[in-house]
Amino acid sequence: MRTLDVRGLACPEPIVRAKKAMVDDGEPALLLLVDSAVTRDNLEKFAASKGFTFAATEVDAEWEISITGGTMPTEPVAGEAVATRNLPVILCKTPFFGNQSGELGRILIRAFFKTLLDIDQQPARVIFVNEGVNLPCDDEQVIEYCRELERRGCEIVSCGTCLDYFGLLDELQVGRVGNMYDIAGALLEAGHVVEP
Repeated sequence: MRTLDVRGLACPEPIVRAKKAMVDDGEPALLLLVDSAVTRDNLEKFAASKGFTFAATEVDAEWEISITGGTMPTEPVAGEAVATRNLPVILCKTPFFGNQSGELGRILIRAFFKTLLDIDQQPARVIFVNEGVNLPCDDEQVIEYCRELERRGCEIVSCGTCLDYFGLLDELQVGRVGNMYDIAGALLEAGHVVEP
């Protein structure tokens, strides 16, 4: 079993290295040394998305992760990429709308998310990065609007590295924690990207 030490590497480098070893190089099994819970969770999602077996053992606040077997799907999973490809993606980088911070910016971002519920074209995804991750954690109105978007089939994703940086990993109220690997993929397959 090949060992990869990905301790200290920022997202998405651990996933990129695991993918290269297992998918591109055909390695049947990997042992990864990890020092971040976010990286551990991202590797678990990566393994699940590829049909690989995942196991993690914690050792002194670090993890030994084994990923084995499985095959990378050749076709998109039903209801995923095909359904969302070429649709708009919202990339929310701040807790404000436009360049205006403060109360006006917050009023506008709430109005933006409310309006998304009233227009015909729905986004495939809403992605929160940087300071924007505060919205799905602590803005009750945006959380409510995002829950409704989610019920309508929109995927809500918040950057795990950003959540971790701001100490918000346990505060996320709507959607899922994502990583730069799947965020980059979502942006590249989007019909267009909207930045409020």
